[in-house]
Amino acid sequence: MRRWLIRGILIRGGALVFLAGLWFFTSRWCALAVDQVYTPRLALVQAAPIGWNGTWLQLGTGMFDRLVPNGDHLGFIGFAPDYRNVARFIVDAEDRLVFVKDDTSFVLGPRAGTLPASTQPDGTPLAGQEPMPAFTAAPGDTVSAALDRSLLAWPKPLFQFNWMTGYVPSWQRNLYYRLSWAKASGARLDILWRERQDYDGVNGWTGARLTELIRIEIRPAVGAPVTWVETSR
Repeated sequence: MRRWLIRGILIRGGALVFLAGLWFFTSRWCALAVDQVYTPRLALVQAAPIGWNGTWLQLGTGMFDRLVPNGDHLGFIGFAPDYRNVARFIVDAEDRLVFVKDDTSFVLGPRAGTLPASTQPDGTPLAGQEPMPAFTAAPGDTVSAALDRSLLAWPKPLFQFNWMTGYVPSWQRNLYYRLSWAKASGARLDILWRERQDYDGVNGWTGARLTELIRIEIRPAVGAPVTWVETSR
């Protein structure tokens, strides 16, 4: 009887260790799977101008930046190893911002002044930040930008070091930025970015890492939509 009891305890203990190890190594993929179904919303900005300085896009007037340090600046760089630009913005002869992906383009809105430089939570300007040209929705257009997060977090990878501050994250999660621009004609542009955010016991959830552009959809007023999804990772 005693031997059977010990064997049962060992089997249960081994099963718990196995499940813990399985969760550790698969929790990130589980979080990504859940993200396909639901992501809690952190912020929503509607009818706000966007900025473009020729290098990166700024969503709104600092709302996301106050939630995630330097979190309102997004670009169009793809995944490793080449990190090539998969799309771009141009300003046309009528001073309108135009999104260009391969042979497809989408006119957003006209120039509308300047966006102020992003600041830290205490109002101090971020180093290297300068005001940038702003563009707003044309009459009849609808614009929204949203920031979501993963429902689940996952433990950090093993053997991770931080030689700069010494703080090593204990948990990680994804952030999702969604930009939607709908024209009065019915045409629509939707862009989705994802980036990783780290958590440690001293700083909490801190600034995010490399932003990944993972989905672009352009729906013309007439005809089939054009969709691009990053599949190399």
